[in-house]
Amino acid sequence: TFGKKVLTVSADVYRPAAAKQLQVLGESISVPVYTRDNADPVDICQEGIAHARKIGCDFVIFDTAGRLAVDDVLMSELSEIAEETKPENILLVCDAMIGRDAVNTAVQFNEKLNLHGFIMTKLDGDARGGAALSIKEVTGKPIRFIGEGEQIEKLKLFRPEGLSSRI
Repeated sequence: TFGKKVLTVSADVYRPAAAKQLQVLGESISVPVYTRDNADPVDICQEGIAHARKIGCDFVIFDTAGRLAVDDVLMSELSEIAEETKPENILLVCDAMIGRDAVNTAVQFNEKLNLHGFIMTKLDGDARGGAALSIKEVTGKPIRFIGEGEQIEKLKLFRPEGLSSRI
């Protein structure tokens, strides 16, 4: 963490065990997790920022809900979180295995949230990464990280030459 303190905020209230999964990850890398049961995701994010200030954190990462099919309720919620918390970066995590659907999702999220970039996951399987090129082309936003496995060590900075050799 380069001498910086990070807090993750579990704001995905829809996926069963999302908070527990984030807590397990947080414990494995010594990063605290703010979570609250039965609360509105916008409130959770605002409270997470207050908690981060209280415990002296330099960065806050919100883990929000996501879906393959974009819907108005989700987009309104994410827009409200962004409006209320003013994040410096908004990154969309895209599953490379879903191909063209990842591109459509990326375009819709970018139009609504003005994304700062993407994280492409599941590049350890059969996905070759063509969706990554398409996402970059249609949104103009960079791919920041790639996931090549489920362990935290498998999340890596994106290197274009590495992906181009796969494709």
